[in-house]
Amino acid sequence: MNEWALRRRLLLFWLVPAAMGTLGFQLVPSRLNPDLTLVALIAVQLAIWGAWALWTTLTWVLGDALAQRRASPWTQGTAYVFFGAVVILCQILIQARLGVAFGIAEARGLESTLVIGLRQYGDFSVVVYSAIVVSQLALRWYTSWQQERVQAARAAEALASARLRALQGQLQPHFLFNTLNSIVTLIGRDPAQAQTLVVRVADLLRSSLRLGDRQEIPLAQELELTRQYLDIERIRFADRLTVHWPEAVPGDLLLPAFAVQVLVENAVRPGIARNPAPGVVAVEVEADGDGLIVRVHDSGAAATGDGGTETDASGSGTSLRSLHERLHHLYGESSRLTLMPREGGGTTAELRVPRLQSGGTAEFSGG
Repeated sequence: MNEWALRRRLLLFWLVPAAMGTLGFQLVPSRLNPDLTLVALIAVQLAIWGAWALWTTLTWVLGDALAQRRASPWTQGTAYVFFGAVVILCQILIQARLGVAFGIAEARGLESTLVIGLRQYGDFSVVVYSAIVVSQLALRWYTSWQQERVQAARAAEALASARLRALQGQLQPHFLFNTLNSIVTLIGRDPAQAQTLVVRVADLLRSSLRLGDRQEIPLAQELELTRQYLDIERIRFADRLTVHWPEAVPGDLLLPAFAVQVLVENAVRPGIARNPAPGVVAVEVEADGDGLIVRVHDSGAAATGDGGTETDASGSGTSLRSLHERLHHLYGESSRLTLMPREGGGTTAELRVPRLQSGGTAEFSGG
């Protein structure tokens, strides 16, 4: 609702004193015209208080003009005082003329009308006019405060979106550079495999580019991107890398884009890469109440921790640190990313995010 729409509704307030005035004359009829009909009473009260509605509107127009010109407080105060004097005198004349017209007031000359009117209604009129001015200033302050809140919220949203895009952008080059290193390694050793790797990298990049600026994607889509990434790594590690996928997961649950890929990449490098023996990477998905949990286990080198205890991932490598910051911007304290050494070697990376649904129905099956 804009400001003038709200003001038009506020003008309906003047119907309240009009109704009260009508009721008062019904209970205690005028001495000069006790036979005044109900319709006439309503008409005179609407005219009297309708004039105050007019003065209210004109006061708002005056205030808007002063605000647009950025008048000084002294200038505004002077303008309100002079305009208030005009309003009060005009209102006294209107009430006097209406009273004479409807037979509830005696006819007097202009000077007597003003003097008697100031004595009878002057203090009341000053209070009413002051209330109009104060309400206008309060409404203008409230509107300005609301606009500042909206602008601040938009600025914060734009800043958060920019930060998220920057953090997400850190992940894609990181993965790409690692993959290019793998291609360079295979060119001299196995050109055919290197060619296959280039094709799969192109497929993965196309899938990634289709995401655009989306920060959250369906879980099934995220797992499919991760599978494409691991297909690339399998070429590099040959028989040394085995991947276990969850049998089936609901595709309508949302997850930050590239989140699982980052966890798997952390499991493969340096977990599996540093271990000459064959390694295993296992992905688990669990919907726990209002949360979604993704765990990635590897059989490689153990994560850095204190005595095998759970460790926050915010101090880890570039990709994990970027993912940790993205989670914080997206979900605040409702998310968690931790690393934990496993018994017998290896690491478990656990990601917890709020359970959000996209409305899709696709499912992933890691064949």
